[in-house]
Amino acid sequence: MKVYHQTGHRYNWNIDSFQQHVGDGLIFSPINFDADKLVQLDSSLKTSGFLDPQLYLLNEAKGTLDTYPYFPGNLKPDFTTPDLDESHIELAKLCVDFQISNNFEYIVIPIRYYPDNPSNFLVQCTEYFVTPFCDYIKSKRSNKKVLLTVIVKSIMLADLDKRNEMLNWITGHLGIDGVYLIFENNFTSKQIKDFDYLLNALNFIKSLKDNQLEVHIGYCNTEAVLYSVAMPDSVTIGSYENLRSFGIKRFQDLENSPMRPPNARLYSSKLFQWVDYVYIQAMEQLVSNYADYFDDSEYKPLMFKPEFKWHFAKPEPYKHYFYVFDKQLKDFPNGQVERISTIKTSIANAVQLFNEIQNDVFLDNDSNGSHLPTWHNVLNAFQKNL
Repeated sequence: MKVYHQTGHRYNWNIDSFQQHVGDGLIFSPINFDADKLVQLDSSLKTSGFLDPQLYLLNEAKGTLDTYPYFPGNLKPDFTTPDLDESHIELAKLCVDFQISNNFEYIVIPIRYYPDNPSNFLVQCTEYFVTPFCDYIKSKRSNKKVLLTVIVKSIMLADLDKRNEMLNWITGHLGIDGVYLIFENNFTSKQIKDFDYLLNALNFIKSLKDNQLEVHIGYCNTEAVLYSVAMPDSVTIGSYENLRSFGIKRFQDLENSPMRPPNARLYSSKLFQWVDYVYIQAMEQLVSNYADYFDDSEYKPLMFKPEFKWHFAKPEPYKHYFYVFDKQLKDFPNGQVERISTIKTSIANAVQLFNEIQNDVFLDNDSNGSHLPTWHNVLNAFQKNL
């Protein structure tokens, strides 16, 4: 299983880490990466990754998206959905040509985003995106594998009929080799603790794999550990939370408004958790072996110096996470049964470690292990139906 960097703001952190052999490739973000800069980027960084075209909102020119030739607003000002009737073929050509000319590992077919999908959503996706893209790719005689972007909303996981409708639609296309799969995440907690959501997500991934499709899951947080047991082809690592949880606001050109900056957090593979730095400071005072709860990396010695100033915009916690999480995922056994068993054992160990910490330091629900019992139960339920 590969691990891709989900790039965004401060994408240079991802590139730096990838060049240090952390992760297997980069997923490029047009709203953050100017097209001309991407064209000039070293080819070795592009051939091992792919582009997310980010046509989720047709008329939103967020960031540098309008520097890309296929941006709909460059075809027609104030581009709207009805304009796809006349422009969908041209849009497909421009988007595919850009991906082929940059020699990405895959060609990705974009998809439109709606807050609530209309009844003809899948028909629209086929007519405006899948068919013209597949037809044009075939005419180019490209040997690149093709991924279809798929956004799965919570209702599609919760409702069996909707889930089956989406699976049937995906598997009914002969021109694709796999999916760039994105689970929309509307949870307020840092970690997903919904049993049904996680179990249905695993079964969704499994169904796609059972149909011989490649599955590349974008916007993953630590639940990538769970997703890995459904044997996808890749998961992702990202720096800021909006790169580890898909939300459409990231692609909307909203007016800037005052925002309270988040506290810096540090990931621990031993705990399967991002821990708020204020608790790390408390642990330093109250837990004699506090540093042992956190993985070693080249960044750890600096972060654990008394003079280190924790801040959410510093690169060290994120580069530490890239290294640690990539290693954690790849250390799991390749076999599915063995992987599940190993992760369950690791979760049990993490629960014990949290019990030890909370003898001295009380942690809130976004830094403790409250997600781990659900995770363990999800693994048991998934394994039962294999």
